[in-house]
Amino acid sequence: MTMIFIFLGLSLLLSYVLSRKQPTLGAYFTIIASLAGLISVYLLRNSVGVTESFYYLNFQITTIGWYFAMILLTVYFTSAFFNPFWMDELIYPAAYNSLYLLSLVGTIGLFFAQDLMTLFICWETAVWSSMLIVQQGKSRQAAWVYFVISAIGSMSTLFAVLLTMYLSGTSEITGALTYFTTAPVAGALVFGAFILAGLTKIGIFPFHVWLPLAHGSAPHTFSPVLSGGLVKMGAYIAYLSVAVFPAYQVFGDSLKIQGVPLPIYGLMILGAASIVYGTLRAIQQEDAKRLLAYSSVANGGYILIGILMMDQMAFAGGLMHLLNHAVASAAAFLAIAAVAKRTGTTKMSELGGIIHRMPITYTVYLIAIISMAGIPPMGGFVSKWLIFQGLSEKGLILLATAAAFGSIGSYMYVFRPLSAVFLGQLAPKYEHIKEANPVMVTAMLILTAMSLLLGVLPNLVLKTIAKIQIELGINPIIVNGTATLTENGSVDMLQVFTVFGFGFLLILILFMVLPKSRRVGLMDTYTSAEFIHTPELLHYGHSFYAPFERLYEKWPSVLPLYKRMSMKLSELGEWAESFFFHPDPNRAVLWIVVVAIVVIIGGAQ
Repeated sequence: MTMIFIFLGLSLLLSYVLSRKQPTLGAYFTIIASLAGLISVYLLRNSVGVTESFYYLNFQITTIGWYFAMILLTVYFTSAFFNPFWMDELIYPAAYNSLYLLSLVGTIGLFFAQDLMTLFICWETAVWSSMLIVQQGKSRQAAWVYFVISAIGSMSTLFAVLLTMYLSGTSEITGALTYFTTAPVAGALVFGAFILAGLTKIGIFPFHVWLPLAHGSAPHTFSPVLSGGLVKMGAYIAYLSVAVFPAYQVFGDSLKIQGVPLPIYGLMILGAASIVYGTLRAIQQEDAKRLLAYSSVANGGYILIGILMMDQMAFAGGLMHLLNHAVASAAAFLAIAAVAKRTGTTKMSELGGIIHRMPITYTVYLIAIISMAGIPPMGGFVSKWLIFQGLSEKGLILLATAAAFGSIGSYMYVFRPLSAVFLGQLAPKYEHIKEANPVMVTAMLILTAMSLLLGVLPNLVLKTIAKIQIELGINPIIVNGTATLTENGSVDMLQVFTVFGFGFLLILILFMVLPKSRRVGLMDTYTSAEFIHTPELLHYGHSFYAPFERLYEKWPSVLPLYKRMSMKLSELGEWAESFFFHPDPNRAVLWIVVVAIVVIIGGAQ
């Protein structure tokens, strides 16, 4: 494992050197480095329990850490295929390539961290490197908001780490966190600090505000990493907070709702609110990347609820949804990035008919959204089905209703880019565009194949999740061949795929046999015998769900509250600056005297 970190450390330096000479060469090297990291970590699957030290950093291979690392490396590897084609659009391409690999090193280190300080250092490495990448995008404000929200998580993590080390007398994660079994009051404080860090990173309501800004404004090559990868850091902290930290024991004497302690149930309510809020806000978006960002808010809610359940079905569904969402979200973002590369925009009202020029990209996006919406036979169906089964079994009707609403609503928001970007008529200005570069297509097809494989053979992943559950003392999810068994029923995704495949084949035959409709150009139309000169004004993608959106357009938002808080903090800062850093030298002398007196009195006592 040490060799992996040494290799990746040397890789980020080499990528910088290569990028200084030729940015594209350095970008191609990020593909090689991330692939080498992916293969190396995969080979560690049978080395669970091995511990190693790298200078003052301590690491341990665990099944859950290996699972998270494989997800992140998959997203980093496939997204890196897009890096070479964006070098001319970045402010500092050499820095981008090195920071890309540095953020990868930080995330892997976080998942394999054995002690709390290693965890915090790796957390900060990933946060700072990704923040510096986001600021190379279209909006500095997005990078600033991302920094502020991340700072909340960082300070919360540092507080929890220092308090835990002080009380437990150790920095080893498992030993330090299990100490609070006998200290419930301090444990509640530490749990709150840790889970706050997880909520900010995964983008759970009301800490979601950075996602649409950062995802929407970041370089197109990095948005898939943010959505499919880095937000999973928050999910890992949530896992530590409830699986390693004895949360159910610490809150064992609190009020329970259907067997779930009230504080944990309250966090599940936040997850449900994220599902509903993210779904409704995604429906409203006019920009495809911002729409997918709000989709990440909603899917983060599913993941949080599943992990917090700590049971046989929902917990397995939550961990599987980590992988399903990472793959599908990365594929969807890459598809939109490919469109943006050819057209120069991600605004849906300016697009349409792209399927006629980019059919492979269209297919990639189609399969990705089928998985994100939880439609069989894709992987997203299995994970959402398991989460819903777990909620239903425990009688958590409110949470199950939110989960069902999110799945139904996702049909609406994922269809909007499909219809507005890819379907319909092709604008004359896009008649010349071509399919994405073969290198970019390769990355998208890898993710598409994974989404399909996870849907047809989910037990390939559920077996690893079952091992994690056994290590935690949870009844493992039961798999039998290609079937997944639960107390409420079973599902065989191979049979489901066969049924859907037969239906698809039948539709394909009918499409080939029946007469085809005549393609009509966008300008081949008129109204009241007058020729239309501004076709963009008539694009049906604009205000796509306007009648539905009017039902909740007046609902309150947390953004005005955050803006007022920001204004008050700015005013407080200006007051402090004028009070302590006044240009009048007499003011400076006054404060020097005051500080000296306090020091003297404190020393005398």
